[in-house]
Amino acid sequence: MAETIETVIQGTNCTKPSAIKRPYRLVDIIQETPSVKTFKFVSESGELMDFAPGQFVQIGYSSDGSKIDVQRPYSIGSAPKADELEFYIEMIGGKLTSILDKSKIGDIYNISSPNGKNFEYKAGLSKKSLFIAAATGIAPFISMLRYIEQNHVSEDIVVLYSVRTKADIIRASELAEFERKGIAKIVITLTREQDSTSWKGEIGHIDRGKLDRYVPDIKERVVYLCGSNKFNSDMTELLKSCGLPGDKDHIKHDVWGGH
Repeated sequence: MAETIETVIQGTNCTKPSAIKRPYRLVDIIQETPSVKTFKFVSESGELMDFAPGQFVQIGYSSDGSKIDVQRPYSIGSAPKADELEFYIEMIGGKLTSILDKSKIGDIYNISSPNGKNFEYKAGLSKKSLFIAAATGIAPFISMLRYIEQNHVSEDIVVLYSVRTKADIIRASELAEFERKGIAKIVITLTREQDSTSWKGEIGHIDRGKLDRYVPDIKERVVYLCGSNKFNSDMTELLKSCGLPGDKDHIKHDVWGGH
């Protein structure tokens, strides 16, 4: 039987742009990591966007205020009903990231209505979940964890987060708070850390050993993946080798690419 995997392509031109776009004003820029900036936007109309945790939007830029010159999809990091839309974006010198990298507070961007219902988190869908992320793929999970905390959702959640070095961890303090408060078990693994003496956590890529240690009950969990195409493909094969079915009810995918 052919397996079915739900995939939302982010950071590429593969997503269909939403027909609805509204102006949003940039209100804050934070250097989150050496290569990632946090961008916060508010609606010019004051209307809050109605979205579910895990969804993404298209961010577009117009140089003349009319025609959209370039747009790319990004996962929302904010919790639903937040005053601001928050995004964690790696500055890779792409068409839109080059513009964002030079942005100033007050700049106007056009943001679409939300997409990606196949990846949205729904409380009560499962008693146990596993979130697996790489790099900026942590964004939709930040939204989910904020939602879970704010709504006092009772669920057994483990987060496996892969980054290159300790300096590349996005929202490091907030992730630590989620674990301290018992919202989720947070496991961060570094794949290229040189100074291992200052890091007491996991080292290396997510592998069978890490899954066995932190989620021995993996067959009881719904798994959400967010990372590059290769990362998601590798993780899917790893999960299937652990006996997890590859269908959409067990593994949900969100993919990012070039920006």
